[in-house]
Amino acid sequence: HSEQRAGMHSDEQQIRIDKILAVHHNMPLMLAGNLLGSLPLAIALWNATRDARIVAWMAAIALWTLARWLHYRKLDAESAPPDCILSQGRAYVAFAFVSGCIWGSAGVFFFHPELTGIFTFLFLTLFAMTSGSMTSLSARPVNYLAYAVPTILPITVHLFVQDDAFFHWMGLASLVYLSLTLMLSLNLHRSLDRALRLKYENRELLESLRRQTEAAEQANRDKSRFLAAASHDLRQPLHAVNLFVEGLEWKLTTKAQIHDLEHIRLGLNSLDELFGALLDISRMDAGSMPVNKTDFRIDRLLQKLAVQFTPEAVAKGLKLTVQECKHAIHSDPVLLERMLRNLLGNAIRYTAQGEVRVDCREEPGNRLCIRITDTGQGIPEQHREDVFAEFFQLDNPERDRSKGLGLGLAIVRRLSRLLDHPVEMDSTPGKGTEFAIRVPIGECAAVADTAEVRPATDRLKHLRVLVVDNETEILDAMRTLLDGWQCRFVGAETTRKALRLVEEGLRPDLIISDYRMPGEMNGCDLIQCLRDDLGAVPALLISGDTGEDILRRAKEAELMLLAKPVRPAQLRLAMTRLAARPMVREHEGVPA
Repeated sequence: HSEQRAGMHSDEQQIRIDKILAVHHNMPLMLAGNLLGSLPLAIALWNATRDARIVAWMAAIALWTLARWLHYRKLDAESAPPDCILSQGRAYVAFAFVSGCIWGSAGVFFFHPELTGIFTFLFLTLFAMTSGSMTSLSARPVNYLAYAVPTILPITVHLFVQDDAFFHWMGLASLVYLSLTLMLSLNLHRSLDRALRLKYENRELLESLRRQTEAAEQANRDKSRFLAAASHDLRQPLHAVNLFVEGLEWKLTTKAQIHDLEHIRLGLNSLDELFGALLDISRMDAGSMPVNKTDFRIDRLLQKLAVQFTPEAVAKGLKLTVQECKHAIHSDPVLLERMLRNLLGNAIRYTAQGEVRVDCREEPGNRLCIRITDTGQGIPEQHREDVFAEFFQLDNPERDRSKGLGLGLAIVRRLSRLLDHPVEMDSTPGKGTEFAIRVPIGECAAVADTAEVRPATDRLKHLRVLVVDNETEILDAMRTLLDGWQCRFVGAETTRKALRLVEEGLRPDLIISDYRMPGEMNGCDLIQCLRDDLGAVPALLISGDTGEDILRRAKEAELMLLAKPVRPAQLRLAMTRLAARPMVREHEGVPA
């Protein structure tokens, strides 16, 4: 409350300062009006009366205008402290009162009712000066009051003391006029006051919004840091369980055991999918998702998706058509594949009968439009935006996992913004939905035409694999898994032990190391140190961390990086590809 009262007090002072500055900025125009307005009256009075007091009055106007001008010039409105501005405001009231008295003295010294023309000119001049200063001084009504009352009141008193009733009526009219100008001045002041208060209220609202936005951004950063810190510890047991489950498969003998294992695997797959999706969303929201755009052929990606989703479509009785497309595009192939996989998976999941089609067409602006069209249930108009929210699903109140997690389109929208690939949706309930992704067309000449390494199932047989991980559960799981693949497993719980094994003569065909290891060495450092002795031995880095620094270090070391939890099929594919690469040793004759 004390802070609120202090803020209100500060705003009130600032409003006072703004009003003073409004008078200050109008001062040059008002002083020029005072000086120029006095000249015609002085000339007319001099021609009619030759009164010497006219010279003195005109001199007083000129000298006082000069004094006000010098006082005005003393204030630098841009840099002056608040106390100086408030002091200037008090001085402006005094200056306005003296100026009003000088003008009002003309109604005393030069009141000649017998000279009708001169009297009328004097009367109208005083009224004109009063009304003319209203807009300049109304920012502070006290300024206008200090000027207008001494300007009009003397001639009004002179009118009332005359014997003629005509002058009495003129005196009454002048009082009415003075009252009206004061009221108008108050109205102008109220308008300005409301505008200033609204300005500071809006400023407070904007400041409050800024603080809340900063708090929300800080909370998002804290959440991302928490997930980054916790993800390693969360991924470790999940990674180990995945490996143990895969290693159990070749040990089970009965149908009931295999049936139970399949259910465990399905549950783990759902957990993997949910965990990975949540971490991806967190990384995208935190702006830590790396983007590596390059030119590549879109047909290879579409063929890969066709191979992946055709069995699922056939199982549902759907026709999956993927149109041939020879274009090269400029994008991140991994993130674009994630977008297309989510859209294609949704299309098949929510289509009961008919067809799912993927096609491409070139559009103006050097862009390629990739369309995924289905003949499914469609999306009602009122839910067009809802489907892009997290965990929102149509017709799934029971949260059936077989219908997905409700995160696919939320990830698609975030990836769309991250890659700058606009996504549009057109849907008709009962007839189907079409999603369109627009990506830049790349340079065909920049696309390498190398075939992907095809996994060979026998390449892992008798492969000597050094696995380095400080978690004994993961080492046990890796031993079980690799034994099932007929690999020759060698484990090390520390980097020191891995180095000692190599010093004692171990020559692995493949190294698999966790990134985060106790001691001074991490996985990248260990692999580099081992390669200094062994040559360019194929190596695979596994990490539960997903920070940009780890991704950068793995890329600089030219290491394949897999994020925990690693699915056994994903690990096997990576090992098969690495095993297909030739190994260069520094010392010829060293047995492999």
